[in-house]
Order: sequence, then structure tokens, then C-alpha cells
Amino acid sequence: MSVLRTLFAHNDWARDKVMELASPMSDEQLDRPFEMGPGSLRRTVQHMWACEQHWLNRWRGMAGLGTEPNLAMDVLWDRFRKTAVERDALFDSVGEPGFSNKISFTADSGETHTFPLGDMVLHVSNHGVHHRAQALNMLRRLGVKVPGIDFLHLRVERPTVEFDEAGRAKLGEMGMAPGATLAAPDELDVETIREYYRYSDWATLLLCDHAEKLTDERLDRAFEMGIGTLRKTLLHIYDAEAWWCANWTDAENKAYQQLPPTTSIAELKVLLETHIAARDGFFATLTAAKLQEVISAEVTPDLLLRFRLGETMLQLPPHGTHHRAQCRNMLRHLAVETQEIDYLDWYDTTQR
Repeated sequence: MSVLRTLFAHNDWARDKVMELASPMSDEQLDRPFEMGPGSLRRTVQHMWACEQHWLNRWRGMAGLGTEPNLAMDVLWDRFRKTAVERDALFDSVGEPGFSNKISFTADSGETHTFPLGDMVLHVSNHGVHHRAQALNMLRRLGVKVPGIDFLHLRVERPTVEFDEAGRAKLGEMGMAPGATLAAPDELDVETIREYYRYSDWATLLLCDHAEKLTDERLDRAFEMGIGTLRKTLLHIYDAEAWWCANWTDAENKAYQQLPPTTSIAELKVLLETHIAARDGFFATLTAAKLQEVISAEVTPDLLLRFRLGETMLQLPPHGTHHRAQCRNMLRHLAVETQEIDYLDWYDTTQR
């Protein structure tokens, strides 16, 4: 429950970052068509809210939402906040044991599904990450300078570990505003974090399976999203994972390393599977107390930051989801049909 609450604290913070940028937009900008996500910035934001409310209704045994016309940004922001208050109240009422309760609902297709509440909650949090990636891309194409909204960007604004003066100054130069007071550390549990990684590994490897069938020309086709090409974006997911894992397991700070841009997808899959096995071996040694230990990481050659181990672990699965959203859109533009890779798709495939 504590991990899920932490992920939703990030969800709400990142949502507000997107809404702050979207709210001043004209109707023409909000409704400009984009070949990604629900098709426009307004529709993407409205879809994000509607899904949060729709799932909350399911958890409370209520009917789903009907179709609504395009809503104004101030109306949507109010609805986001109201939904968050009601969601947190539900979490308070069910308590820790309630997250294991199984809830059944009938989907729009007429099929009945049953999932544990905790898994549905993680699905909704992860779903928001996916669509915020699309919203940021749309904002960027509308000429807006977008901020970083990864989990560790939240931990810069609301730190639980003190930054030194040099670090604070460098973060300011990079456009970030490190918090002046320390927040209480999150209570994190190892198994929930491991479960999120299991899903993330599955989704990344599935996209690699799709990408492996493409020619080099298609893998390296330029896109205005992600790291610029499908290959580079998939490599970036691995690079971030491998770098953080090196910082977890080695006391000596590691400079950020990148795979050669010509690395084949077949090579990447082997590297991913080797990395996953080594990382899971490290995870097997973890305790809740270990997650609170402070580690340092050389974010850039002149910036060394300190975070709690568990915070850096919560950085990676949403980071992967963010970039997998970009990869799926690139694959669609490359005429590759991909299967759904939301969290509950993984649960349905592997856990049920």
C-alpha cells in the first residue's frame, strides 16, 4: 500500500506539471490533431482523468462513465483533484489488507474480469505514466519547453536526503528547483517494487520482439519523440537500468554509459536478460531497511546526487513505461501491430 500511495503521489505531482502547461493553451492548440494517443492534447488529458475516475468507480462498485464532450482545462483539473481526494479516501477506508481483495467488474466488451485491488491500483498509476509521455510530446510540438517529470524529479523538488550547495546550484542551472526542506521518507516494500519490475521487464522484452523483425533502416528512422529512433529509445531503457544497477551494487560511482547506437536488437535482448538475472539476484538480498539507505550517483560529470536506494528503484519502471509509450507509437508509424502492454495485460498473461 505504501508503494502504491507513493506512486500516486508522483502521479498527482506529474499530472499538475502537465496541467500547468496545458491550461493556458488555446482551443486550437488543445485540439490540434496528433498521430499518437487519443489524438489531441485535450483528448489525452481528458482520457487520463476519465480512466482514473472509471477505475475508481469500479473499485467502489459503481457504474462507469458516459461519453462527454471536450471539457475545458479548468474543469478537467478540478475533476482530477476531486478524483484524487475520493481515491485517497478509498485507500484509507480499505487499509492495507483491502489491497489484496479481489474485485470483479464487467468491461465494455461484456466480459467479466476479476483482479486484486492492489494490481488494479498499480495499473492505473502506470497508465497515467504512459499517457503523460504522449501529452509531453504534444506540448513540445506546440512549442512548450517541457519539464522532467520522472519519479526522481519529484524527489528533487521534495527531497528526503539533503543536497549539497554545489548540487543545488547545478540543479538550478538545469531548470530544477530542489526543495528547501526535507520530506519524510516513503515506507517502501521490496516485493511490490519487484512486482513492478517483473511487469516492466515483460513489456520491454515484448517490444524488443517486435523491433527485432525490422530492418536497420526502419529501426533507425527518425521520429520527433523519445530518443529520436526506435532503436535508440529501446537502448536508452537498457542504459538507464544498467547504470542504476551499477550504482546500487558498486560503492564507486559509475559514469553513465551508453550502448553503441548500432547495437542490434538481438544483442540488446541478450544484454537485457543477463541484466535482469543479475539485478534480481541483488533484489533477493534486499530488506525494507536496505531500501532506506542513501546512495550517490554521478548524474553528470559535475553533479553527484544522493537519494535513498528505494527511491532510485521506483524511478525505473515508470521511466520504462514512459519510453515504451514512445516505442509503441513509433512501431505503429512503422506499420507494426503490437499487443497491449498495460500492467493488467501482464497480470492477465503471467499471473492469473
